[in-house]
Amino acid sequence: MKLTAALINRVMTLCMLLGILLLILGVCLASFTNISVTMGSDGVLLIALIIGAGLLLLIPSKIYLTLLFFQKDKS
Repeated sequence: MKLTAALINRVMTLCMLLGILLLILGVCLASFTNISVTMGSDGVLLIALIIGAGLLLLIPSKIYLTLLFFQKDKS
């Protein structure tokens, strides 16, 4: 399977969307559920891991797509 620019763009866009969804899920779990109360420190750790995974997916893909956008804008 050859990695073309279009395939990389799709993968990065998918990573960015998945990161945003994980961030929203983590914030909703922290705000609207009692996981942090019922599970104690394990619940807080779970929420932090979900938000952290979302950030790990979101930040690099966002930087890559922004740089790609600026390169297309220059040309």
